[in-house]
Amino acid sequence: MSTKKGFLRNTAVMFAAMFISKALGAVLKIPLGNILGGEGMGYFTTAYSIFMPVLSFACAGIPTILTRAVAGYAACGEYGRIRVTRRCSLLLALAVGIAGAALIYAAAVPFVCYIANSPESLPGVLIIAPATVFCSVTAVYRGYYEGLSDALPTAMSQVIESFVRAGLGVGLSYYVYVNGERFFGSQAAALPYSAAAAVLGVTVSELCGMVYMLFRSRRSSDSFRMYGGKTDDTDMLAVCREIFVKSLPISLGAAASNLLSLADMLTISNCIDLSANLFAEYWERDAVLSEVTAASSGTGNFMYGCYAGMIMSVYMLAAAASGVVARCALPRLACTAETGGTAARDREVKLLIKGTAVITAPLTVLMAVLAEPILMILYPSRTLEARVSVLPLAVLCAGGLAAALLGAVCVIFNAYGDFGFPIKLTLIGGAVKLLTNAVFIIMPFLNITGAAVSAVLSNVICLVYALKQADKKFGISSACMRHVLPSLAASLGGGAAAFMFYRGLNGDTGVPAAFVLSALLGGSAYILILFISDASDCMAVLKRLRGERA
Repeated sequence: MSTKKGFLRNTAVMFAAMFISKALGAVLKIPLGNILGGEGMGYFTTAYSIFMPVLSFACAGIPTILTRAVAGYAACGEYGRIRVTRRCSLLLALAVGIAGAALIYAAAVPFVCYIANSPESLPGVLIIAPATVFCSVTAVYRGYYEGLSDALPTAMSQVIESFVRAGLGVGLSYYVYVNGERFFGSQAAALPYSAAAAVLGVTVSELCGMVYMLFRSRRSSDSFRMYGGKTDDTDMLAVCREIFVKSLPISLGAAASNLLSLADMLTISNCIDLSANLFAEYWERDAVLSEVTAASSGTGNFMYGCYAGMIMSVYMLAAAASGVVARCALPRLACTAETGGTAARDREVKLLIKGTAVITAPLTVLMAVLAEPILMILYPSRTLEARVSVLPLAVLCAGGLAAALLGAVCVIFNAYGDFGFPIKLTLIGGAVKLLTNAVFIIMPFLNITGAAVSAVLSNVICLVYALKQADKKFGISSACMRHVLPSLAASLGGGAAAFMFYRGLNGDTGVPAAFVLSALLGGSAYILILFISDASDCMAVLKRLRGERA
C-alpha cells in the first residue's frame, strides 16, 4: 500500500467513518440519558473518567510512532523494517494494555469511593477495564494502516465498534432497567447495573473492533504478508526499546490531558457549589438557576452532569472532525520531514491547515448558532438540562476552530519527531484551564458557562504559543494560518444565514423542521461563499478528488 495514496480520499473515508461513529455514539448516549437520567448517567460517566486516562496512555504513543515509522520506511522501500516494527508494536501494545487493565482493577474501589464519591459506579468500572487491552491492540493495527495511507481498515473498525456499542449498550441497559423491579427490587436500585450494562456494550464493541483488525491483517492481500525479512531477538528487543522510549512522551501527554479532564470533574462541581453558597441571592433570583437548585439534590453534580453528559457529547462531534484530517495528514508530513523538501512540506502544512478549517469551521459555527434547537431536539424530556446547556455549548463551539487548529499544529510537531512539546503544551493548557475555571465558574452570571470560556481561552493561548515554537524550530511561519480565512469567512456567513432563518421559521414550522431547513441553508451558503472566496483551491480539491494532478 503506497503512502502516495490520495490524502483527500483518505480524509473522505475517515470523515465518513467519523460521522457514522459519532452518529451512532449519539444513538448510544441520547437514549441512555432518557433511560438512566442524570443519576444513572453519572455512574456511566464515572466509569469512563477512570478509563480514559489509562486508555489514552495505552493507545496514543505506540500507534503514533508506528504510523510515522511505517510512513518513513515505506517511502524508502524498507519493507522488512515495517514488518519488524509492527510486530514489536503489537507486543508492546499488548503488554501496556494488560498493565492498564490491571491498574484500573487495582484502583477501582479507592477511585469510586474516595475520588468520584460514587460507590455505585463500581460495576461499570470493573466491566470497562478489559477494553483497555482490546483498544490498545486495535490502535496499533490502525496506526500501521494509516502509516501506509490506507484509511479503510481504521474506518471499518470504527464503524463496527460503533454499531455494536450503540445497539448492545442501549439494548442491555434498557433490559436491565425495565426489569429492575424484578431483579433488584426497584428501578432506582437497578440504575448502577443498568449503567454497567451500557458499559458492557462498550467493552464488547472494542473486542469486536480488535477481532476485525486481526482477521483483516491475515488476508492474503494484506501488505504485511508481502513484507519479508526476519531479524533476531536482539534486533527485536532494540526495536521494542526504541518504540517504547519514543512513544512514552506522547502517551504521558495524552494521559495528562485526560487526567486534567478528571480534575475538571472535581473543579467544576466544587466551584458550582461554592458559587451557589457565596451568591445564594443571585441563584434564587435567576429563574433557571433557582429551578436547578430546587430540582437537584446536588447542584454542582447536576451542573457537571449537564456539562460532561450533554454539552461535551454534542461538542465532540465537531471536535472529532479535525482529528480525521490530522490522522490522514501525519504520514505525508512525516515523509516530507524525512526527505527535507521545504516546498513539499509547506504544501502539506497548507493542506493540513486548510483541511482542518474546511471541515471544522462550518460545523462549529453552525452548532454554535443552532445550539438551542440541537439540545431541544436531542433531549426533549430534559428541558431543564437543555436550557442550562445552551450557552456553554454555543461558547465551546464558537471556539472550536482554535482547538482544531491546535491539534493540527501538534501533528506538525509529531511529524518532526518532537513528541515532548505536545506534553508541555498540554500542561500549560491544563494549568490555564484549571486556574480560569476557579475564576469564571464561581461567577454566578457565568456558572457552568465559565468552564466553556476557560476551555476556549486555554486553546487560544496554547495555539499562539505553539505557532511561535513551530516557527522557531521548523521554520513554519504562523502566516500559514491565513489558509483558515476563506473557510472562516464562509462559515460566519453561513452561520448568520442559518441563525436568521431559524429565528424566522421557528414560530411557524416548529423546532425540528426549522433546524433542518436552517442547517441546510447555512451549509449551502457556506459552500457558495467558500467557492467564491477560494475558487482556485476549491478547484484543486475537486481535481485531487477525481485523481487528477492539482
